[in-house]
Amino acid sequence: MTQFDDAEDDATPVTAQRPVSDEARSEWSSVAHEDMNLRAYRAAIVAFVVAVGGGLLAAIAYWTSETETLLGVGLALALGGIGFGLVSWSKYLDLDEHVVQQREPLRTTPQQDADFEEQVEVGRQTVGRRKLLVGLLGGSFVSLAIGFVGPVGSLGPRPRGERDSTGWAPGRRLVTLDGSPVDLSSGIFDQLATVFPDGMIGRDDSQVVLLRLRPELLSERTIDDGALDGWVAYSKICTHAGCSVGLFGVDDREPDVVRQLVCPCHQSVFDPTDGARPVGGPATRSLPQLSLGVDDEGFLVSNHDFDRPVGPITWDEG
Repeated sequence: MTQFDDAEDDATPVTAQRPVSDEARSEWSSVAHEDMNLRAYRAAIVAFVVAVGGGLLAAIAYWTSETETLLGVGLALALGGIGFGLVSWSKYLDLDEHVVQQREPLRTTPQQDADFEEQVEVGRQTVGRRKLLVGLLGGSFVSLAIGFVGPVGSLGPRPRGERDSTGWAPGRRLVTLDGSPVDLSSGIFDQLATVFPDGMIGRDDSQVVLLRLRPELLSERTIDDGALDGWVAYSKICTHAGCSVGLFGVDDREPDVVRQLVCPCHQSVFDPTDGARPVGGPATRSLPQLSLGVDDEGFLVSNHDFDRPVGPITWDEG
């Protein structure tokens, strides 16, 4: 007697699947790869465009004084855009492939040399054909450089730029911190005061130490450089490191009569009776002297600006 298996009756029909050929797999892989490369190419373009915009934004932010937030945002976009664009470009060029090669003798065959030259040529042609990417990359770096022009220029004054001009001008009165002008006939000997140009109180590069010394103590060159009836004025900015020269020492003990201006930061010492020449400490250059005059009302004024830059010596002044 024939027996039938109930499982055969309940079996669900199975659709037969045709094996996928290697050629088809290769074709699908190639299509997916090309699509991935296209996305990387587009991402690189967008990133470089963002970088160009970021650099321009940083430049605009600096020149319009909107540096609190926009300058940082612009530089961040420029740097981030260049970085992301380079990574995307490398993916487009298949530079993210991970390959492990076993160590072999360090000799190449003619065929390997030919293959290498062919790869180099293919890479050169690939990069050369993408002029848009190359142009955008160049534009990104140019805009980044433009964005950094402002911050770099703000690192400090130029050696012969801002330091060569202060607030002093012909006929400008010397005034104290409270705005009071200095009368030629006022004051007593051996007293120090800090003065500024009238209307520019607090301007750093124009602060001056004003002294009234006995006229017989002043050297001839000090008088020739602008001392007036014992009044002598020097830049208060130390020529060593830019600190404020704010101490004044007096010693009338015989046989030497000493008058000294002292910078408290590094103990540079200057002789105010002889053109504020350095006589001690690390400073090697005298304090610039301000030539003094008197106006119609009897108040001290400047004859002109300092004859040389104020502050520390620069590389081209040594």
